[in-house]
Amino acid sequence: MLEGPKMVADAIAAGWTPIAVIGGQGTGDGGQEIVFSDSLFRAVAETKTSQGVLALFRRPCNADVFASGQLLVALDAVQDPGNVGTIVRLAAAFDAAVALLPGCADPFSPKAIRASAGAILNVPIASVSVQQLTGAGRPLLYADIDGETRAPAKTDILVLGSEGGGVSEEIRRHGNPVAIKTSGRVESLNVAAAAAILLWQAFR
Repeated sequence: MLEGPKMVADAIAAGWTPIAVIGGQGTGDGGQEIVFSDSLFRAVAETKTSQGVLALFRRPCNADVFASGQLLVALDAVQDPGNVGTIVRLAAAFDAAVALLPGCADPFSPKAIRASAGAILNVPIASVSVQQLTGAGRPLLYADIDGETRAPAKTDILVLGSEGGGVSEEIRRHGNPVAIKTSGRVESLNVAAAAAILLWQAFR
């Protein structure tokens, strides 16, 4: 579900297929498919201050993230939808695709979509398995505090795990760790903060 006339229009322009477009009373221009009462619209809308339009869309099909030629950032059990949406936004900013391993938050949930600030509409995204990552024929890196301090290349797959648990043992067996040089005054970085630094390093 997307909210706001601009977001809905942008999604349709990007090729997303709407199931229904819904407006609140007094907000539509007569072109809405469905009009809800104000109380029902407020109950359905995710945001406290809605712009009076929301739409339900069919979930986009998995993109071919391995054939894009972009840096592929893979998320391993990143469960916070705000972090997932922020990383999708970063992927748009730094020309990367996004792969989701099992256990990740849904990138198409309302909170993740809001955190992506509309980037969800134009970033290649797919759900993948560890076997697909390891069999992709591309260098596999994962973020780890004990890794080598170097920038990922645009041809790499970069795996980011949750702040508490890191990446899975299977990823560790097949990949090489990379780290971010810091002052040492903090134990770790939030996964979205780490993604911002590593994606910027790969992009520049």
